[in-house]
Amino acid sequence: MLTVSFIWGLVVAICCFFWLILSIRRRQPGEPPLENGLIPYLGCALQFGANPLEFLRTRENKYGNIFTCKIAGQFVHFVTDPFSFSSVMRHGRHFDWQKFHYATSEKVFGHKSLDAAHGSTDESVHELFMKTMQGDALNPLVSNMMENLQYTMLQVNERDWRSEGLYAFCYRIMFEAGYMTLFGKEFAQDDKNFARKEAQRALILNAIENFKEFDKIFPALVAGLPIHVFKSAYSARENLARDLLHENLRKRNNISGLIARRMLLNETTTASNDMEKAKTHLALLWASQANTLPATFWSLFYLLRCPDAMKAAGEEVHQVLEKASQKVSFDGKYIFLNRHELDEMPVLGMTTFSWV
Repeated sequence: MLTVSFIWGLVVAICCFFWLILSIRRRQPGEPPLENGLIPYLGCALQFGANPLEFLRTRENKYGNIFTCKIAGQFVHFVTDPFSFSSVMRHGRHFDWQKFHYATSEKVFGHKSLDAAHGSTDESVHELFMKTMQGDALNPLVSNMMENLQYTMLQVNERDWRSEGLYAFCYRIMFEAGYMTLFGKEFAQDDKNFARKEAQRALILNAIENFKEFDKIFPALVAGLPIHVFKSAYSARENLARDLLHENLRKRNNISGLIARRMLLNETTTASNDMEKAKTHLALLWASQANTLPATFWSLFYLLRCPDAMKAAGEEVHQVLEKASQKVSFDGKYIFLNRHELDEMPVLGMTTFSWV
């Protein structure tokens, strides 16, 4: 019996050895530098997931602007030179971007496949964005965002004043305002029910913490590591999705056109369960916040550090407000600028784009 077990163990060990040897890919002529990593199958996944930016910087210094790394069984090509982006995109017909996007979103957020090949509603989703995120459809979105930004910044009374870092401030303000702009709120703006407003704010502040926990391991999920390895991040993702269940969203006022149409699309054209539908909204939440939060911080950071830019931007804002017959006040009256009036501030726009 012992001999049979030993033989089977030896066979398995030999098979594993050959599998590991054969799975090691070698660089071919004309290919970029290749790194297989030290751990079989995972390759560089743990290093990439722990600190993506440092990982990329180290490899760029070692291999140059183009290199390949094995990450969770997949060989991923990295192009770190931003000036090469247009060259890569010119060869877009050789890349299946949609397949990558669908697979990544499904893996990271936990919803069903969005690929039309799997019976999803890809074309309807594309049309949804065209209808709700372009042209005149942006006007109500811009108006709601301006209102929510001002509400979020001005809702604090004197006894609630506190000190916090610039990044924490930008993160909290932009997330709270963006969350309410997309998913609405459970009270009207002139609602006097303090308890209802505090409950809404507590929900969003809790969502911020869950978002941070989930976003922290996002690169590792994209690299292919299963989310169940990160118990706290998995719990955070499920909590975020639970807040976005349709039964909860129906209780809110002023939901954006994007989410309202997405809810209708989910109800009429998909066979997903309630939690999977909520996770499609979570994907939209992440897409709206992941780049906006750091971009806001860096824009404001450099603006504060450059007096000339601050002066020019301030003068431009003052001129636009004066032309629109509006002024800054703290008596509860908000500023409302439409999309065309915002477009009349090229200095502020360029300072933001140049630093981002």
